Order: sequence, then structure tokens, then C-alpha cells
Amino acid sequence: MCANINIAANTFNGFLNNNHDLSNGSKKIARIVKIIPVMIQQIKSFNNDSQNHVFTFIGIVNCIERNNNKITYEIEDDTDHIKSFKWLETGKISEPLINLNTYVRIYGHLREQNEKKCILILRIWPLIHLNELTNHLLEVTYVILKSQKMLNKQNKKSNTDNAFMIDDNFIGLTKEQSIIFNIIQAKNDSENGIERNVIKTCVPKSIDVDNIIDFLINEGHIYSTLTDNHFKTT
Repeated sequence: MCANINIAANTFNGFLNNNHDLSNGSKKIARIVKIIPVMIQQIKSFNNDSQNHVFTFIGIVNCIERNNNKITYEIEDDTDHIKSFKWLETGKISEPLINLNTYVRIYGHLREQNEKKCILILRIWPLIHLNELTNHLLEVTYVILKSQKMLNKQNKKSNTDNAFMIDDNFIGLTKEQSIIFNIIQAKNDSENGIERNVIKTCVPKSIDVDNIIDFLINEGHIYSTLTDNHFKTT
């Protein structure tokens, strides 16, 4: 899950939201904010390149520390806990009342202090309805699945593009034959090679995969393995 949520930060733009006042009452951000919903364990898996992202998460307040210019909250969810802090400014509106052992939602940036990940709070408020917690969990799941789908699509396109870059005269094959040969060769490290239907999903429908496979077998370039529909290159 942590790997997938890292994908989310790099490939998925999050939820577009231009209605949230993330400045806690001072000035509204005059741009669309891209927000990525996460669990706390996932936050800790991010690197410093993610410090410009806006993350949102929900957790229970375990500890509150306050001094003249900063409030620090210890927040915990089902995956981990993290310190989140908010700088106080004189002349600003009062902070929302946050109590121990209650659920809160936080919007903030990832920061690192003393080699530990923490959150710079843009806005924090107590949950009114637990339905918001359920919605948050669904949003986290959606981002992970959406990001994985995007990554798979990118990998598929990359594999196809690489296949089309093969020299047309490679081992005396035509361009289309070379494409199929290269796709099969890329799976030689797997136990049974690659299956016929999988090959068909990697190339345009205009390529006659079945005839090319028959040709490659007859010419001794590939051979069947587990079944007549699984192949490796020689």
C-alpha cells in the first residue's frame, strides 16, 4: 500500500478542491488545491520531494502541547501516529477547540524535524460526523487503485513503444515479427514465459499475433512451454 500511495503523489493529481480555506481564516488560497488523502503510515513513507503536496488525513488526538507560538498535536490512526504542529500568529482568529481523544481532520504539508517526519498544519478541525471517517478511507483506497491503474497503463505503453523501436532486420524478421519476438523475450525469466492472450494485449489489434507466433515457432525463434499457448524465445 505504501508503494502505491507514493505513486499517487507522483502520477495522480489528487482531488481538485478550490473551496477549502486552508489558511484557517486569514486569506483564501487563490488557486485550485490538489489534495491527496492518506493514512499516517503512508505519510511516513514519502520522501522530501513530497513537501509541496497537500495531504489530508483523519486521526485521534493523543496529546496536545502548546506554547506561545506553536501548538503540537500527536495524531494516531489505525496505521501509525505522527506529530502535527501549527504556528500561532497574533491578531488571527482563535483556533478551533480540539480536545484529547477526539477525531480531527488535518490538511497539511510534510516536514522533517530531527530526522522524523511531521506535518505542518494548514488547517485542523474536529470531526462532527463519523461518516467523514468512512469517506476518507474510501478516498484513500480510490487514490491507490487509480494510481496503480495509471502506472499499469504507462508501463504497457512503454513496453509497446520499446518493442516498436526494434530494427526491422533483427534476425531477419519483419517489424511486426520483431515486436512479437521482443515481447516474448522480455518474459524469458518467468517460469513459463508469456501466454498468447497476454501478447495480444501488448500490441495493436492490426498485428496478426497467431500467424506470427506460428512463423516464429517454425523458424525456431520461439518454443512452447507449459501449454501450446505459453512461449519463450530460444
